[in-house]
Amino acid sequence: MNHFNARPVFAVPLTVGLLFLAGCQNYTQQSAGFSQAWRTANLPLAAAEIGKKAASHDDDKDAIVWRLEQGAVLRTQALANLPVQVPAPGKDPVASMGTEPVKPLEREMVLTQESNAAFEVTQKKIVRYEEDAKVKLGSETGALLTSQANQPYRGRAYDRVMLHTYVAANYLKLGETDKARVELNRLLQSQRDAVEANAKKIAQAQEEAQKAKGAENGKPGYDANAAKNDPKVSSSVAQMETELNANTRGYEDYVNPFAVFLDGLFFGINAEGSSDMERARKSLQRVAAMSPDNPYAQADLAIANELHLGKSFDKTTYVIFETGSAPSREQWRIDLPIFVVTNRISYIGAAFPRLKFDNNFVPSLTVAADGASYTTALVSSMDSVIAQDFKNEWPAILTRTILSVAVKATADAVIQNQVKDQGFAAQIIAKAATVALQASTNIADTRSWTTLPKQFQYARFATPANGKVSLQVGGTSQEVQLVPGLVNLIWVKNVAPGLPSYVSQSLLKP
Repeated sequence: MNHFNARPVFAVPLTVGLLFLAGCQNYTQQSAGFSQAWRTANLPLAAAEIGKKAASHDDDKDAIVWRLEQGAVLRTQALANLPVQVPAPGKDPVASMGTEPVKPLEREMVLTQESNAAFEVTQKKIVRYEEDAKVKLGSETGALLTSQANQPYRGRAYDRVMLHTYVAANYLKLGETDKARVELNRLLQSQRDAVEANAKKIAQAQEEAQKAKGAENGKPGYDANAAKNDPKVSSSVAQMETELNANTRGYEDYVNPFAVFLDGLFFGINAEGSSDMERARKSLQRVAAMSPDNPYAQADLAIANELHLGKSFDKTTYVIFETGSAPSREQWRIDLPIFVVTNRISYIGAAFPRLKFDNNFVPSLTVAADGASYTTALVSSMDSVIAQDFKNEWPAILTRTILSVAVKATADAVIQNQVKDQGFAAQIIAKAATVALQASTNIADTRSWTTLPKQFQYARFATPANGKVSLQVGGTSQEVQLVPGLVNLIWVKNVAPGLPSYVSQSLLKP
């Protein structure tokens, strides 16, 4: 079916325009209140705001992104030493909240469980959307008359990897290693599936572009590739690609080095046989290759090689540092060439997503232990992970946005031509309909998981005999008394300089 068959098009934009006119805010605008609370370390308000959003959007197109945010906020609350209302046991994290005071450790465990509950809901929705997409083959094409922002958010590749990473980390905190193992296996499969999924998206977009190119029954076609090659378009795209390349490291496609590191650490410490030890060694080998300047990654690889030969693990402490904020998406305009009805080229502004990088972050964490000092080193740049994912997704975004603008511009021109002899009132109604359509659907898809960090860093060192560790973050320090064990894990999160750091510890090996 040709997208440019415009006979019934008068009714379509009127209906679609009126339907979406009231909801034309993009995600950045919708999440402004929550984002402000999060970025100013007002965790109670951030949790309340995201709880409301997750509840009110639980069955709509934005459900997954709100639940991802909620899972991360609850996880951060578990790290924070702050008084909170703890969800009633067994209840949905956005349902009625209990107010009974609990001990700090109990509170931390409850919030960790509720974080996983939010993430579990997210996983189920992702699976359901994937199943729906298999039977609704034309769902993406439907975005041509609205916008990609009005399609269900199914979770990007890096979302899914980080979802499984956080769930696995939560299970490690809860001491449920078997469940952590399951999540790490899911994580590995998500990375494998992402390559094939993105190839399908690009192929589908190219197929749509090819169909739209051909004129049919005298109706105009549109050449999306010619639009891409237009000097104005290519110049804007080149500018964006330069920004992406500046923030991209040499990671493998859809691979998050921190997720690989956690995989290697888990299977090395909790190995149930030689296959687990080999998996750990290979994972840490990949991490060392992607983080050549990280001395701890190189040390972990050397130790993994020794463990593989039968050496025992010494008492060790790991400090993981989440710092800063991951890139968000903002809306920006590219002028696209439109050739319809007349014999000349005109331009129309189209809304595209663009990554906005946040460089306000604490560059490292320093650990003091037993008279020695250790500084965390980068293991994964989420700027790079997300920028690479965006680059992979961009061909499909560009093609579909161009086609969407062309469809609506063509519809506008054809409608105006159809009503030009039907009187002034008909012309005003037709114009109002098409204006409503453009205003309500020329919106970029700026949905993204904004509570992810900018970087993951870590340090490793021999556990001090007295079990005392001092963490120094941005001029402030915090003392931690380690729980006795073979392998300790301290997790620290800081959103921006001057804000508090949230700290938790657990045992990876008793």
